[in-house]
Amino acid sequence: MQASTQLAVHIRAVTKTFGTGEAAVRALKGVDFDARQGELLMIVGPSGCGKTTLLSVIAGTLDFEAGEVEVFGSSLHGMKPREVTEFRKRHVGFIFQQFNLIPTLTLIENVCVPLLINGTGRRVAEQKSAALLDRLGLQGRGHELPRNLSGGQQQRVAIARALVHEPRLVICDEPTSALDKDTGALIMELLRDIARHPDRTVIVVTHDNRIFKHADRLTEMEDGRVQRVHDQAGNSGENGGSSLFPPSPKLIT
Repeated sequence: MQASTQLAVHIRAVTKTFGTGEAAVRALKGVDFDARQGELLMIVGPSGCGKTTLLSVIAGTLDFEAGEVEVFGSSLHGMKPREVTEFRKRHVGFIFQQFNLIPTLTLIENVCVPLLINGTGRRVAEQKSAALLDRLGLQGRGHELPRNLSGGQQQRVAIARALVHEPRLVICDEPTSALDKDTGALIMELLRDIARHPDRTVIVVTHDNRIFKHADRLTEMEDGRVQRVHDQAGNSGENGGSSLFPPSPKLIT
């Protein structure tokens, strides 16, 4: 089954400038961008073209000057900062290139963080985190520290942390660039599994052309604008449900 035509992210004419006066840099120059529910979409392009800036705008971690950003039908422009923060912590999961694990916390404690932020009790949070680590191939290692793991294993912990609160939108910034080919392929298969849910969306910013084949669509950026969108025939997969977690409840806006 193809990805849904229902939009998860809808962006029109968004601009973002860093600095002022002669030092001003226009990072986004009237960007139009859409991401569908049930797809894995990659944003590609040269360094400095605005990919990470666009990702930050979608995630609600960066303000923008003009335009419209809607995520699952909710306008970020119309929200107060506190509402954006609440929206993000409930419905967005982040996977970073450098993992960003807290070195003094165990794997379970690292994964628990989003649940605890959302008010889940510690015992339930730890049980859920341990179960997810098991599903990601880290059985029995939940009480170890991140320094005992390989890079690929640490990335799995980072993925578990991004998924444990069952977000509808998973955002990834260069998730495989620091990994070898086989580990990167495994990570992408996990992300594809998530994106098979018809009410979830995975957006990946990447320079890694080894993983382009895993995308449903590629959005190509250049000089602060979306230039082209490429459909990837035959890579959409079936929305048969992920083994990582069940479908999320309907988002109420």
